[in-house]
Amino acid sequence: MSCDAIQERLAELALARELDAAERSRAELEHAAGCADCAAHARFLRALVASLEAGTAPAVRSGVVETARARAARALRAQAPPPRFGRELAGALGVGLLALPVVLAHAWLVARGATALLAPWLPGAMMTWLGVVYFGSLALTVGALYAAIPLAVAWARRTRTEVA
Repeated sequence: MSCDAIQERLAELALARELDAAERSRAELEHAAGCADCAAHARFLRALVASLEAGTAPAVRSGVVETARARAARALRAQAPPPRFGRELAGALGVGLLALPVVLAHAWLVARGATALLAPWLPGAMMTWLGVVYFGSLALTVGALYAAIPLAVAWARRTRTEVA
């Protein structure tokens, strides 16, 4: 069992006023003996139960507050609806389309320069073949770039969900 699971189990038992009986459980006792956090949590729960019975509240450590906030935030994120995929995809495609004029201008300049430089030395068929190869590879590369945009958005969304 993980520390979180044991601490949650101890908290449930403390609320049911059965903490001392639960700590006699061998697995929880062995874990609490070896884990300072779980032992401190068990001491805190005992003090909490005693103060609830006495009517005074003990001082809460900042670590307990942070753990409770983290658990509450995880629970709220798990219940929240996922963000809309279409809006993220449209934004990524919009940014990706900003590069298209630059790519087309670069291809046009390369084609014009290659034609001016190589046309006197190469036959027309060879120039046509070079143009087809260049523009074909450029079209495949740009197509792969734009096809990868939805995958990149989905990957970023997945990792953001895992981190949260």
